[in-house]
Amino acid sequence: MAANSSQDNNVHVYYADRQPPRYSLGRILMVLVSLALTAFLVGVILINSTDLATGIGVALLVSPGFAVFLYEIVSQLMILHFLPRMRYELGDSALCLILGGPWKSRILYASICDIARKNLVSDMFSSFGIPNMGALDLMYANEGTISMYSTHLYKDVILIKTKTGMKYGISPIDPDGFLKALGQILDRKRTTC
Repeated sequence: MAANSSQDNNVHVYYADRQPPRYSLGRILMVLVSLALTAFLVGVILINSTDLATGIGVALLVSPGFAVFLYEIVSQLMILHFLPRMRYELGDSALCLILGGPWKSRILYASICDIARKNLVSDMFSSFGIPNMGALDLMYANEGTISMYSTHLYKDVILIKTKTGMKYGISPIDPDGFLKALGQILDRKRTTC
């Protein structure tokens, strides 16, 4: 998706910057680790299933872990599938951040209180993202939790803050063009209020 932006019915579309190979490799590694841990849990169930009561007890003990690893596998594979189509749409009333599938966020222009290009500081937990309804929430030492719709996890991230305290990180191919277009929309909305 090399196009920087296009216009279709007053919607300007900006595609995300290409992700570095290590971004996808990290997700693939998470899938492989989750698969290995899931296989281990299944092995524990099979080894301890000598009698029905023990097998059921062990299955009940490890099933929450199995569910977490299965969820992680599915969500990481979905992110890898949708990542090449990640985009940011500047519509008439809102900015839509779209990864695909269930990962979409709509930010009303009236709710945006700050936009800045930043380098984010790693936190001990920032590499362990938790997929949620918005995107991938990561914790940063200097900003707290950010819903990342970005192929850059630390350097040169456009950070959008809302009046409700939500923070979104994005990385369009043309960050200057995106910031200029969003700035013009926000200026136009302020003058019409």
